[in-house]
Amino acid sequence: MIANYTDHAANERTFLAWVRTGLAVAAFGFFLFKLNVLVGASSGYNLAHSADSAGEVVSVAARCAGLAMVVAGMGIIARSSAGFERTRRAIDRDEMIQIPRSRTESLLSAALVIAVAIFCGYLVMF
Repeated sequence: MIANYTDHAANERTFLAWVRTGLAVAAFGFFLFKLNVLVGASSGYNLAHSADSAGEVVSVAARCAGLAMVVAGMGIIARSSAGFERTRRAIDRDEMIQIPRSRTESLLSAALVIAVAIFCGYLVMF
């Protein structure tokens, strides 16, 4: 039997949940970017044009939000991998240790809220 099996299993379930979340965020960002490129191509929008109207500003912001969400998804996966390994080592130790709190999840959540708000603004404009 594996020592502390239930703790390790819970740690792995948490890790896999974060990986699923990261993949979903990255996929949504990719979708947002590709949707924006598709709409821009069908309307004749050129990336070299300056953003002189509100629609073009929102279009550029949506493209940047899509890329930011892809990067955030990769960041979520990287952060969850580091947290998984740190917790795995802590479970295997005999003594009790205090793992410091992290604000990474709060920062990533705030970035996702901003990206979704930009996406909603994009949908309202078109």
